[in-house]
Amino acid sequence: MANVNITKDLDNKKLIIEYLANGPLDKVWRAYADKEWFEKWWGPEGWETTVKEFSFTPGGRIHYGMKCVDENQSEWFGQTSWGIMDLQKIDNAKSFTYKDYFSDEQGALNTEMPALIVTNEFFEEDGKTKIVSTTFADTADQIEELIKMGMVEGFSSQLNKLDALIG
Repeated sequence: MANVNITKDLDNKKLIIEYLANGPLDKVWRAYADKEWFEKWWGPEGWETTVKEFSFTPGGRIHYGMKCVDENQSEWFGQTSWGIMDLQKIDNAKSFTYKDYFSDEQGALNTEMPALIVTNEFFEEDGKTKIVSTTFADTADQIEELIKMGMVEGFSSQLNKLDALIG
């Protein structure tokens, strides 16, 4: 699993994940901003991502499904998890912010799950790229629930896929 630094700030209802990706900023940015690259790495190891809608622009939307293809993940094998990113702000190759939703395949939002605000920031460091992903929730309990659901492990796992893509 990728080496990530996790900061849980329950007082401010946020979770910060920091990671030093093994590639230059232009490739890391492309991995988020380019549909074909995004599909190659987004989602935990053992999962494949399909994008139904991809508009990486302010006001744009990314609608994707992650399907578990790893038989060793028996309880998840064959299941698909759908999500939507509604992009709010983009500062090219520096940061972007989106509202993150669980959804179904048709794009209907799952209102039983919390919507989150996520800001990803990127900093070049000696040919590598530091990624700082900050998730803001409505309540501290939502942050705790995300952690229990395995968000940190899943995100860390997908960073291994990112490194393989950009390396």
